[in-house]
Amino acid sequence: MIPPLLRLLRTAPDPRRLRLFVLFAVLALLTGFFSVSPFAAKSLIKTWGYYYMLGLFTALIFYGWRVAAPRGAVWLAWLRRPGWVGVVLVFATVFALWSDPFKHKVLFDEYVLQGTALHMHATKEIGTVIRAYEIAGSWTPIDTFLDKRPYFFTFLVALAHDLTGFRIANIFFVNAALTPLCLGLVYWLAQALTGRRGPALLAVGLLATMPLFGQNATGAGMELHNLVMLALVTALAILWLRAPDPDRLSLLVVGTVLLSQSRYESVLFVVPVAIVIVAGWRRAGWVILSWPAIFAPLLLVPYVWLKRIVDDAPLLWQLGTGQTARFSASYLSNNLKGAWNFFFNFDPALANSWYLSELGVAALIWALALIWRWVRAPERGEVPPAPFVLIAIGAGIAANLAMLMFYYWSRLDDVIAARFALPMCFLLALLAALFFRWLDDRRPVATRFAALGLGVWLLGWDLPAMSRRLYTNQNLVMQEVEWEHDLLLERPGRLLFITNKSTLPYVLWHVPTVINGVGRQRAAQIKYHLKEGTFTEVIIAQALRPTSARGDMGVDPEDLMPDSFKLEPIAEKRFGARWARLSRLIAIEDPPEKECAAPPVEMAPLAVAP
Repeated sequence: MIPPLLRLLRTAPDPRRLRLFVLFAVLALLTGFFSVSPFAAKSLIKTWGYYYMLGLFTALIFYGWRVAAPRGAVWLAWLRRPGWVGVVLVFATVFALWSDPFKHKVLFDEYVLQGTALHMHATKEIGTVIRAYEIAGSWTPIDTFLDKRPYFFTFLVALAHDLTGFRIANIFFVNAALTPLCLGLVYWLAQALTGRRGPALLAVGLLATMPLFGQNATGAGMELHNLVMLALVTALAILWLRAPDPDRLSLLVVGTVLLSQSRYESVLFVVPVAIVIVAGWRRAGWVILSWPAIFAPLLLVPYVWLKRIVDDAPLLWQLGTGQTARFSASYLSNNLKGAWNFFFNFDPALANSWYLSELGVAALIWALALIWRWVRAPERGEVPPAPFVLIAIGAGIAANLAMLMFYYWSRLDDVIAARFALPMCFLLALLAALFFRWLDDRRPVATRFAALGLGVWLLGWDLPAMSRRLYTNQNLVMQEVEWEHDLLLERPGRLLFITNKSTLPYVLWHVPTVINGVGRQRAAQIKYHLKEGTFTEVIIAQALRPTSARGDMGVDPEDLMPDSFKLEPIAEKRFGARWARLSRLIAIEDPPEKECAAPPVEMAPLAVAP
C-alpha cells in the first residue's frame, strides 16, 4: 500500500491542503505532548471541553445531513414501511430493555458520569461534583475534580438535562434511546456484509438476547454509547469506501474523533480508520482532504491532554493493593483465564452468551482461513468495501481486547469488568452473519437452523439466567447504597450524611454529604451547624466486622469516629459478608480542658563550688 500512497500524494490535486495537514499534524504533536503542561491542559479542558464537544457533535449532525439528504427517498421509504425488519428491531429493543432493571450497575463509575453531566449542564464546564450544599434555596456545587473518563457520553446526558431539566433518570433515557440505534446499525452492517435479510436479523438476535447487552442498555454507563459509536464509524467507513467524496470523509473523520472520546481505548480505532481512508483515496484515484480531515490531528489533542493528566495523577488509576502499574505482562495470565471463562461460561452467574461465542469463534476461524487463502493467492482481486472495513475495524477490536488483557482490571468473568467484552461480541455477531450467509449458499437452511438454535438457547439458558439476574444482583455495594438512601429519605428535617464510601450518589440525590475522613476532622464545624440549625441531625455510615472468634462485631477501624462523637445506632443490615450500620450523632463533646501546670520552682544548688 505504501508505493501507491506515495504516488497519490505526489499527484495530489491540491498540494496546499496536504501541506496544511502535515503542518497541523506537527502542531498537534507539539501542542499535545510538549508545549502544554498537564496543569494548563486541565484548565483548558475544564473551561473549553464542553464547547469542543458541542462543536464536534454539531459537525456530526451537519455532515450527517449532507450525506443523508441526497438519499432521502431511500431511507424515508424504509422508515415509512419498515416491514418485518422494523418489527424484529422493535421486538429486539423491547427485549433488551426488559431483560434487566433500570438501575446503576457499576459503582461508582456510573455516578461519576452523572456527576460530570450535572456539572456540564449547570456550568458548561467539565468537572465532577463531589460536594454540594443547599445555599439560599439553591443546590450549589462546592468541590469538583476532572475525571479520567472521556466526556462525549456525559455531554449527551448534559444535553438531555439542558432540554428537559436535570433528572437522574435522564442517563437511563439516553441509553434506552441508543439501544434501537445500536441494533439498527448492527442490522445495516450485517446486511451490507451479507446482502441478505436472514443473516442480518440473526446478528441482531445474537446481540440483543445477550444478557450483557441488556445489562448495559438499562444501566447508567458509557459502554452502550461506545458500542453505538463503534458501529456508526464502521458504517460510515463502508459509505466512504463505496463512494469517496469530501462530505463522507468529513463525516467519517468527525465520527472517529467522537469515538475516541467515548472510551479510553477507543482512540485505537483511529489507525484502522486511517487505513480505510487511504484505501478510499486509492479507489477514487486522488487524495481527498476536506477541512475536518485537515484539522483532524488538532481535534485529537484534547484526548492526548486528558491522557497526560491521568498519567500524571496516580490517584486516578485506582490500583489495587500491591499493584504499581496499570498495564503489565503479569496481569496477562489471569485476564486470559477470565476471558475464556466469560466467553464460554454455561452457568447463569455471568451476563455472557456461550451460543454467540461458539458461532462467532467458528465464524472467526472461517474468516481467518479465507483471509489466509486470499493472501497466498497468486492473483488477488479487490476486496469489496464492507469486508475490507470489517477486516480493518475487526483488527482494531482484536487489538483493543489484546491491550485489555494487559490491564490490571480486565478479568472479564468479573461481573463489573465484563462490559469490556461488548466490542468483541459485536464483531462475533457480524462474523456469524457472514459465516451463515456463506453456509446458506451450500445449505439453504443454515441460517434457519442457527435461528432455531438461538431460540433453544434463549428458552433453555438465557431466560432462566435473566430471571435470576445474578450478574446484576451480585452488586452488593449498590444494594447497600440504595438501603442507606431509603433510610435517609425517611428521616425528617435537614440532615448531614457522613459516608464511608463515596459522596457522589448523595450529591445527585441532593443530600449534603462528606466522607468519614473529612467528618473526623470537622468536629467543631459540625457542632456549630447543628447548633445553628443548618442541619437538624447527622447520620453516620460505618462498616462492622468480626472482632473475636466468637463472632462479636465491632466497627471497622477505618470507619471509627473520634471519641468525642457520641453515636446512637439506628439501623444495621448484612450485605453478603459485610455488615453496615447507620448511626445518629447525639452530641459532640468538647475535649477536656488541660490543667495548668504549676510554674517550675528554681531549686537551690545542692552544693556551692568552692
